[in-house]
Amino acid sequence: MPRARKAASEPVVPVIEAAPAVDVNAEVGHLDRAITAALNAAKAGGLPNGYIVAVLHAHAHKQTQMLLG
Repeated sequence: MPRARKAASEPVVPVIEAAPAVDVNAEVGHLDRAITAALNAAKAGGLPNGYIVAVLHAHAHKQTQMLLG
């Protein structure tokens, strides 16, 4: 007597919920205003432009490293 075959189980597919819609233009505007305010405050505080540029460059470098893993 042949054995009964087991029913093939359906593959489990994870359900991925869609991320909420983001208004990219509005968020870039907020970021730009925040950066401008921080730069103006740093200049008003007497920080040299070279130091401000170095700090911004360091942050950009760190973010690039994080993105590239």
